[in-house]
Amino acid sequence: PGLQDEVRELLKHHESADGLLGASSISHAFFPDPPDAIPETINGYTIERRIGLGGMGMVYLAQQHSPRREVAIKVIRPGHVTRELLQRFELEGAMLGRLQHPNIAQIHEAGQYEDESGTWPYLAMEYIDGVPLLEYVTRQRLGVRDRLEMFAKVCDAVHHAHQRGVIHRDLKPGNILVDADAQPKILDFGIARLTDADMLTTTMHTGRGQLLGTLPYMIPEQVVCDPEAIDGRSDVYALGVIAYEMLCGELPLDLRDKPISEAAGIICTEEPSKLGTLNRSMRGDIETIVSTAMDKDPERRYQNAGAFRAD
Repeated sequence: PGLQDEVRELLKHHESADGLLGASSISHAFFPDPPDAIPETINGYTIERRIGLGGMGMVYLAQQHSPRREVAIKVIRPGHVTRELLQRFELEGAMLGRLQHPNIAQIHEAGQYEDESGTWPYLAMEYIDGVPLLEYVTRQRLGVRDRLEMFAKVCDAVHHAHQRGVIHRDLKPGNILVDADAQPKILDFGIARLTDADMLTTTMHTGRGQLLGTLPYMIPEQVVCDPEAIDGRSDVYALGVIAYEMLCGELPLDLRDKPISEAAGIICTEEPSKLGTLNRSMRGDIETIVSTAMDKDPERRYQNAGAFRAD
């Protein structure tokens, strides 16, 4: 009975949440904000301020002394450490080490630091002082060609990751920042997975029934929590949703204020409006290309991000 009451309270919060699984709703619903105090240093990195907060970790802006540069330091949030989380954090560092692409935020170091409560892992990463993708293209009033050229760079980066056996699984505009040189940078491989056999012993596979990701960008096979069905085409679908949103300013499916079960049904069964019905200039090739990327049948989808980018 106690557990039932607790679940009912969580469901009640979900039904009344502003938007579908918004980051702010999740963090405030389940995780109290950490105290304002931040560490002064982490293994020689001087911490300046906190710049990010999520269910898994916190990100600080820090100064590295040698070489002298600004970096982003990611650590696990105090009070939320589990064996699974430690595995995922370690895996994120291993995967980032594989990726060397100008449109993917680079990892500088994976290490451990000690405080009064124990020894904890951290990741020192390239600091991207940028603007979220959708905000950037809107603020700069980019035309269709410029938006597609920028999107092609994102596809190149995702294809690079896939060629090295890494599936992102949470691609969305908020995980892509555009820097001062107008270069998009993909961030946050925190729920990514590896595909190749040589890393199977270190990969923590998503358990059946465990939903990870951001619903509006999830493929039907991801929504039904079938980890065996998730491959590079999962990221292709998310890229299609991002392209749709970049080109018309709207998500292809309206999932606002929908319970998870209803949203999942929409993702699996409803077809989005064609781009051309929202903007006549998108009729023809662009409309067809984006629709192919978002096909609900993975066999009819682009089989990799490189093919999507080429078209």
